Amino acid sequence: MEQIRTITRELATGPQAVLQVEGRSGEVVVVAHDLPTVHVEATVRVWSALAVEADDAAALVERAIEQDGHRATVRAPSLPQSEGWALWGRRSGRIDYRIKVPQETAVRVLSRSGRVEVRQTHGRVQVECGSGRIELTEIVGAVTAASRSGAINVRAIAGDLSLEARSGRVEVREVIGRVDIDNRTGAVDVREVRGDVKVRARTGIVSVQQVDGTVDIETHTGTARYSGRVCGDITIRAHTGSIVLAADPAHPFFVDAESSLGIVRSELTPRPRVGGGTSSERGPRVRLRTHTGAIRITRL
Repeated sequence: MEQIRTITRELATGPQAVLQVEGRSGEVVVVAHDLPTVHVEATVRVWSALAVEADDAAALVERAIEQDGHRATVRAPSLPQSEGWALWGRRSGRIDYRIKVPQETAVRVLSRSGRVEVRQTHGRVQVECGSGRIELTEIVGAVTAASRSGAINVRAIAGDLSLEARSGRVEVREVIGRVDIDNRTGAVDVREVRGDVKVRARTGIVSVQQVDGTVDIETHTGTARYSGRVCGDITIRAHTGSIVLAADPAHPFFVDAESSLGIVRSELTPRPRVGGGTSSERGPRVRLRTHTGAIRITRL
């Protein structure tokens, strides 16, 4: 049977704290609150017929919550495997953490398995997840996240953003700062960035929409698409896949498009420039290259 224990700790770190969490199996949620303390709530689930085994596991979890001045450290201990139902055999325990921190807190989370969420903090955020979804929302500060397996969802970030994913979808919305994404397998969807965007993808569709800075996209297999005003230089390179540029013709740009084994089509009418010619030399440069695939330039 499942035994559940809940542990709470209040750590008086002061209004500017540093939090480090090392999770094993279970979700980690970190959210800002208005108090100068770090509040940790841990829910421990153990499969056992003996209540004392659940009590011992809870004691291990409580001892692994530590404070050193303004630093708070939460380490999930290794829980012994217990006999579950006959259908599943032996099962390890699970620890879910819900942590409230002062708004001015730097957060670092390392998780082996389970969803990780950080929101509403003002400080640097670093997340590494072996398996599980990463959600980062309403953060003021530089953000770095890496996932071996699982989606990454990011929204409302005021700071530079660096993401690395081996397998899973990456979604980014509303960033004020530079965005750098490296994804091996899975779609990448980026929208509304006030800064430069750089995307490297091996397999999957890459879609970038409305960037106020430069755009640099490189994909090996899959369609690459940019949609929006051309505010800065854009470079899109694809090896096997099509390229689609949906631009606002009211914002002129210079385009250079070439496909080794595909058709290049443009629905935009070239604008004349002063002194002759057909291209605006004062606007941003757009360079599109694909080896196998078509290139389409269309009106937004």
